[in-house]
Amino acid sequence: MKIGFIGLGNAGGKLAGSLQRHGYDLVVRDLDATAAQPFLDGGALWADSPRELAEQCEVVITCLPSPAVVREVMESADGVLAGLSGGKTWLEMSTTD
Repeated sequence: MKIGFIGLGNAGGKLAGSLQRHGYDLVVRDLDATAAQPFLDGGALWADSPRELAEQCEVVITCLPSPAVVREVMESADGVLAGLSGGKTWLEMSTTD
């Protein structure tokens, strides 16, 4: 199973790291590309957009700083929803209001 992870900050980086350590194939995305480097060094793939990530993965996990950021990542023209298809799952781990 390929898992996409968007948001590699304090919480997201730890969650994604745990998945990678347990052998899951990851595709990652973060506005700060340097946050993704340890995952890429460990074999993860990079997605150029949330849509591209969703197209490549069976599961998409977001761990973002606010509902406004989640909305942008999910609903923009190149967002996750544009790349999701039947049978895929979105898991929301973000900070909420």
